[in-house]
Amino acid sequence: MCLTFALLAGCAAFKQPSEQEKRNVNDMTSNMRTWALGRGLIDLPANWSGGGDVKLFYGLGADHSSVEVRVLGEGVTQQRFDTALNERSHRIAAIKNYMQSDVPMLVSARRETSKSVMLQYYMRMTQRQTFVHELHLLVDDVYVMLRADSFKGNTAPVEARLLKLSKEIFKVTAPQNAGAGFALGPIVIRSHHDQEIASFYFRPPASDVSLTIYINALSPDDEERLHVRTQKDTKIFLAGDYENLRAGKITLADMQAEESLIGFSDDTHRQILFVSENYRNNPSLSRPGMSIRLSAGGKKRSAIDPDKPRDLVRWTLPEFANKGYKLPLWQLPAPSEPVNPSLTDYEAMAVWDAILKSVRIRYGAVAPKPDPWANIRGPSAEEAAESKRILDEFIASLEKRRSLPGDSDQ
Repeated sequence: MCLTFALLAGCAAFKQPSEQEKRNVNDMTSNMRTWALGRGLIDLPANWSGGGDVKLFYGLGADHSSVEVRVLGEGVTQQRFDTALNERSHRIAAIKNYMQSDVPMLVSARRETSKSVMLQYYMRMTQRQTFVHELHLLVDDVYVMLRADSFKGNTAPVEARLLKLSKEIFKVTAPQNAGAGFALGPIVIRSHHDQEIASFYFRPPASDVSLTIYINALSPDDEERLHVRTQKDTKIFLAGDYENLRAGKITLADMQAEESLIGFSDDTHRQILFVSENYRNNPSLSRPGMSIRLSAGGKKRSAIDPDKPRDLVRWTLPEFANKGYKLPLWQLPAPSEPVNPSLTDYEAMAVWDAILKSVRIRYGAVAPKPDPWANIRGPSAEEAAESKRILDEFIASLEKRRSLPGDSDQ
């Protein structure tokens, strides 16, 4: 019995976090930075960086249209904006569409204003009139790209939608004050659309730790809950050989949710994967579906040179215009050796808990959609003139009435 108690006490002591782990957690969670996350907010360790993109849908039927919105850079000057656009348009125009008598893939590049340029190019090498339209914007110092497709040569409605949307994008000075709309990093999109699907990614500098967030506003909840799918997936991909660190029901952004925290290893390294999903019976823009994943171990990202400006062109070029960017396989550097997680299980779970507890929906993030049947327009010029004529005639008739004989005697 004494030996049993001693073993239990030893196990309990072993599971206690070390002082170093406690200090590491305190360093990461005591100084958190707030990010605007779609219709919500999230707090992350201050040294983490990230970004994302969103696809906006107009209409929910088979005839819907969509626009992709990406932030390509912050702190961008007018000169860098113009230089990036010049490189982008030249790289696309240099490729010929052999299915269209070798015409350039770039159909047009039109400057709308000094801070907005519209590009149109063929979607692929084809005889069909299928195009990609990109509207590049400089919103204060934020470089934003809007992208949409057109088919059968029906280009005017697509460009009109992009131009309209460009006037509904504003820079965010403070995430907490983003107001109504979908926030994407340093901007907020105040568009009245019907659906939004977005992906966000965050990570510490030069680290094996990665946080990804998927948002789908109107998706119905998965019929199989997270814990059921985790058991199935681990049997298939890990042959059931994994550590169940923690699992159960939680709350995410004031909505019911589940989490599954596992660790797994192979002959070379160990990895951890934390997943959480929320559930709601009434999906809406203010009650979006969220899937959050934190991973550590495996591939380690290289450090970013702070003195090297971010590439504003390469990673969003169409595939056919990537010539010269992608190295052939035999010139690619050897893949780096996988690494173990840089966070202990205790550190990872403590950071995970701090992040999930911070997720919340912004107050007033969803503005009421205008009633399509409401007559909110003012009178036309002709209607205003006619109303004024009737009023003038009425006033003139009163004046004549006052001047009738005998009025002064009454």
